Amino acid sequence: MSEFLKLLKDARFRRTMRMIFKFAWAFWWLGRQKYFMPRRRLEAKTKALYRKQAAYFTKTAMEMGGLIIKLGQHVSAQADFLPKEILDELSKLQDSVAPVDFAEIQYRIESELSGSINEFFAEFTRVPVAAASLGQVHRATLRTGEEVAVKVMRPGVEDIIEIDSKSIQVAVRLLKRQAQIAALMDLDVVYDEFYETVMDELDYRKEGRNAEQFQLQFIHREDIVVPDIHWAYTTSKVLTMEFVEGVKINNFAQLDAWGVDRTRLAKSLMEIFVEQVLIEGFFHADPHPGNVLVQPDGTIALIDYGMVGRIPGDMKNQMVALLMAVYLKDAPGAIDALTRLKFLRRNTDLEVFARNLSLLFDQINGDTFDLSFVTSGDNAEDLRNFLYSQPFQLPANTTFLGKALGTIYGLCLGLDPEIDLIGTAKPYIQKVVLKDLRGTVFSTVVDEGKKLLRGILPTTKKFMSAVDKMDSGDLRVKLSSSFEKKLIDTQNKNTGRIITALIGAVFVLAASNMWNEVSHIISYVLGGAGLLIMLTQLRTRGNRRAVRHARQMDAMRERSKLER
Repeated sequence: MSEFLKLLKDARFRRTMRMIFKFAWAFWWLGRQKYFMPRRRLEAKTKALYRKQAAYFTKTAMEMGGLIIKLGQHVSAQADFLPKEILDELSKLQDSVAPVDFAEIQYRIESELSGSINEFFAEFTRVPVAAASLGQVHRATLRTGEEVAVKVMRPGVEDIIEIDSKSIQVAVRLLKRQAQIAALMDLDVVYDEFYETVMDELDYRKEGRNAEQFQLQFIHREDIVVPDIHWAYTTSKVLTMEFVEGVKINNFAQLDAWGVDRTRLAKSLMEIFVEQVLIEGFFHADPHPGNVLVQPDGTIALIDYGMVGRIPGDMKNQMVALLMAVYLKDAPGAIDALTRLKFLRRNTDLEVFARNLSLLFDQINGDTFDLSFVTSGDNAEDLRNFLYSQPFQLPANTTFLGKALGTIYGLCLGLDPEIDLIGTAKPYIQKVVLKDLRGTVFSTVVDEGKKLLRGILPTTKKFMSAVDKMDSGDLRVKLSSSFEKKLIDTQNKNTGRIITALIGAVFVLAASNMWNEVSHIISYVLGGAGLLIMLTQLRTRGNRRAVRHARQMDAMRERSKLER
């Protein structure tokens, strides 16, 4: 309490507390009113309050800057867990504030580099090319003639962050009292992740090392460029890097004027991000249009590596398992991966959830996922309500991943509305599986193959027995010729599936047994061939998507109403 009273002497802390308590009072009073008004009126009033408070927060954050604006952007990443009214307002947040006077920037540079600014730079623009809540960027030319971008931390930002972090901790303690919010996410973990990331952004040397790690990560690709770091002119508060030209990736008019292939650009961007997540486990966590530039030849220039995310190996394996389950339309497999990733709450009704997932999986046609069905018209709002009613929660270390994935997909969709998310990710899933031929992911595929065979063989045995009885006359059932033909065709198809699956299983087992006896290349070839054969048989056939859209959405709406 004594620390809280001491903090109240700070005007910035008082303003933040005034905003927080205003939110708390408004929602507390609405909670008292729900017993005295009709349901429809309560829903309308709740939505209006969401919109009003989010607009107030957005305005305040833009004026205050610091951690408050960063918090707003962080919260806006929870697209599947926040009401649409809040997201619409928070989406207006831009980390762009008034620049600091150049005299203060010059003093900061000269203090950090221990010399006059003219000693290091032949030219230095006084007006920044960008100014954000934590720092601003100036264009300059080194004495050696190289064009550089100089990122300088705003003087006094450390004190602002210390005050803001105290304010946010108070807000977290208040929000944890709300059972509905606490059930959706572990607020302490989310705050720790947020604070740790911001602290990393306060050391520009870490950002420089991140950039170099991305350079090595993409050294095999020719469609992306990462700026070089000039370490001689870099400290924890000043970062000097190669200046890269380009326009924002959502500047479609300029891209079209240059003749850039937008479909190919979208595919490259999606591949780059999927590779970061599934192969490297190290990804750019803030890929907004200002950080993703495009050069005239279509090359992507990725900048600003202050905010990055890392994915542990076990988490990456489960993400691959989840994507494979979606690709194979395997609802139980998807639930198992979601559970291991800790996306599902405890005491979840898995049977009901599996049925709901099956409804979504029916939108997968072949290798593609028809996202236009759920991102257009009234379906988008229906899907949001459906997802909000499901037993999801936010586990640790996923907030920035979800934000980055949503941003990247939005950019790709703008470039190419027909982007094939599943098809683009498929080669990288296969690469991870083959790389881990004798590991966790491969074992999962083998287990699924065994389950498939265990399911097919007894059923086919019974089916063949019934056919034998029909042939011998022991089974007294009168069948039409068309139905009998259909049964025989089904038998032939099942027999073919069994034989093909067994061949794939034999290849896999042979690769496993021969690992230490022959060349590893032979084992890789056999295992890969067997894996592809089994994946082919695991895929569920069906092109019923188009005729069932309306019926499926009705079912989703009804389930959402019942579960709520």
